[in-house]
Amino acid sequence: MNILISSCLLGEYVRYDGSANACEDIIFQKILNENNIFSFCPEVEGGLSTPREPAEIKNNKVLTKTNKDFTNEFTKGAEKALTLCIKNNITIALLKAKSPSCGNNMIYNGNFESILIKGSGICASLLNKNNIKVFNENELKELIDYINFRL
Repeated sequence: MNILISSCLLGEYVRYDGSANACEDIIFQKILNENNIFSFCPEVEGGLSTPREPAEIKNNKVLTKTNKDFTNEFTKGAEKALTLCIKNNITIALLKAKSPSCGNNMIYNGNFESILIKGSGICASLLNKNNIKVFNENELKELIDYINFRL
């Protein structure tokens, strides 16, 4: 199975603060070993540097604490992710939870208060709208079940 995976989960230093979020879970390693993996960071691919100011979604815009508007870069990165998925017949994505790009269930409220609300990031939303099933690193068992169901 071809799977798009957030680069930060693979240990790449692409997070806004210049760090990574390498996933060490044994189920994650199983997913890596048994599937074709496509590493992707929509924020970097959209043109943002690492490190960069943290951003959150507010009123359908991606804004930083200092009110820089990153909406275009986030949208461009999401569109590149979708193009990669279509080109490579990728129908599953494993993305970083809570991210304004990749969060698939919950995102921060847009006020930089560390408060989560129901919602999806820019990339996760676009992929979902195009029938690409999105999971996060806290849903690895569900992802394995989904893969097994599709086989």
